[in-house]
Order: sequence, then structure tokens, then C-alpha cells
Amino acid sequence: MNIVNTEGNLMSLNEQVKNSLSKIKQVKGVENAVLTQRDGNPIQSAGVWLSKEEVFNLSSATSAIYNLGLHLHSTKLKYILIEGKSAKILLAPLKNSMDDPIDRIMIKQGIKNKNEEFFIAITTFPNVNLGGIFLQTRESLRDIKRSLVLSGESFKPPLRKYNNEQLSELLESFSVKEETKDNNYLKLNSFSFSNDTVQKLENILRKLSLNIIDLTRTSVTTSGGFIVASYSKGSDYSELEFERESAVTYSLFSTANRCAWLLKKMNINSILLECESYFQFISELGDGIFSLSVNKGKQKLGLLRLLLPRYLKLLKKVIENAKSLENPVKTFNLSQMIGELCLK
Repeated sequence: MNIVNTEGNLMSLNEQVKNSLSKIKQVKGVENAVLTQRDGNPIQSAGVWLSKEEVFNLSSATSAIYNLGLHLHSTKLKYILIEGKSAKILLAPLKNSMDDPIDRIMIKQGIKNKNEEFFIAITTFPNVNLGGIFLQTRESLRDIKRSLVLSGESFKPPLRKYNNEQLSELLESFSVKEETKDNNYLKLNSFSFSNDTVQKLENILRKLSLNIIDLTRTSVTTSGGFIVASYSKGSDYSELEFERESAVTYSLFSTANRCAWLLKKMNINSILLECESYFQFISELGDGIFSLSVNKGKQKLGLLRLLLPRYLKLLKKVIENAKSLENPVKTFNLSQMIGELCLK
């Protein structure tokens, strides 16, 4: 199917995608939309005002979040919702399904089990209803996939490489601002929790499990992705699997924070990953995070969101009290340590 622009000329792939993204941008509450390959290369955007460096930083950051989400939940992932005080960021794959003729074309092109090669990042105002966004953008997302399928590209990673001319053309398709330089500082902290504190945290997690019928597992993770306290209900997860999941979950939250700061200069409060049969909630907890996995069942998503703040408040209180009473592990200065070794 050939698509023409307002001047009667055939539209290029970039123009078709740009047109669909512009329709998404026009939905009330949407600030911008970016289509990106899974490998982190940006394809097209609407409504974004970024510098050359930020264009690729944003695409690589959202790609890292997206791939971490896939690592956690494989083919079960439906979308990732990142929430902060000033915005929501939605990441969703353009998945394949035998129910759609376009998807059948993709599968015939030899990309079976390659369902997540493209994803879209949509930034909205913080008070926007997510369900409404999905309903109003569904057709535009289908149009984007249709354009990609009918373009005849191979759809196998690496999906696209850029020479200097293509790079300039790509950046021109984004709204590019002047370069600015930020100074970033890294601060490392280490802290040891007593057995009494760990017990208090685990007791809170157990109480939470009594109020959430379909809870499968939950944990409190400190900076760096190390589990402090955890609880599982009827789960066949081994301790090693729990630790691996916690490390990846912390990496996802940390990367999402970087992306949110780049895009909106905000720190994030929570992340929701919806999968085919369950949800994963991730929330900020001081220097660490709280994670909760819940099967879809009797309790609605809205009710779960109402229950969590109370328990997060209790967990934060225990951690803050522990830090004020217990001695932190002495942090070290690497330069000072090397200097002392040289003197000796």
C-alpha cells in the first residue's frame, strides 16, 4: 500500500513513521514519542527537543531499560511504565501476533521469535490516564509497524548502521538544541544492616503478603543490587535466582533514573512492568529499591497501588532509624588508598 503526503508524492519510510508519531504527539497529555531499535539506534521522533549527544544518550538509555525488562520477563513483557513527579515515560514493544495480517507478513519474512526489535518511548504529563493513552495510540502504533514491515527492510539486528550523511539526516529529523555541558559527580556509600533491622524489614514484607493475595515474591534491595530482606509465597525461585533478579531489577531502576534525568531532569519514584499474567512493581527506597511481583487475579491494579505506599513508608522508617543508630561501614577513598600503599 503506497502512502502519499499532502503534495501528492509518495511518503518515505521516515515520513510515514514521523506522521504516525506526530499523531501520537497530538494525543492530550503526550509530550513526545520516540521510535528506537532494540540495539539503541534511534529511528524517528516527534516533539523532542534534544542535543545531538542527548538524542543517542536517550535512545541508548531507553534501550538499556527495555532490554533489562526483556531480560527479566523475556517474551512475557507488555510494557514498562516509569513514573516521576513531573512525567510518565512509557516503553512498549511493537510485538508480533498471528492475529494481525501485518504480523503474519513479518513472520513470513523470517523473523519468528524476533518480536521486540522495535519499541516506542512515549513521555506524558504525570496525571495522564495510561489506559486512555493506549486506546488513542493503538492505531498509530499499528501504522508504524505496517510502515516498517512494508518497507522491505530485513528486521534483523543490527537493524541499521549510519554513515556521516545518514547521521546528519537522522539528527535533522529530531528537534536538536545546542550542546550543553553538565558536571556529574559520583558518590558511593556502604552500609551494614543488623540482624534486628533485617528481621523488622522481613516482618513488614510478610504483613504485606497477607494483604496482597496474589503476591509471589517481594524484596528490599540496597544500593548496588544486594538483597537486604526478602519474602516469597509459593514460589519455586532459588536463592540464586532471587539474587540475580534483584541485581537486574536494581540496574533497571538505576538506568531508568538516568533516562528520566536526561529527558525531564527528574528522579523517578516507581516503575511498573506489566507482563502477560503478572505485574512487577519497583519503588524507590532511599539508596535502594523495593520490588514486588504479583500475579493477575482478584485484586485490581488500582487497589495494589493504594496498598503499597503504606508499606513503603514503614520500610523507609525502619531503614532511616537503622542508619541513625547503627554504624555505617567505613567508605574508602581509592586515591588515598593508592597513596598510602606507595608510601609503604
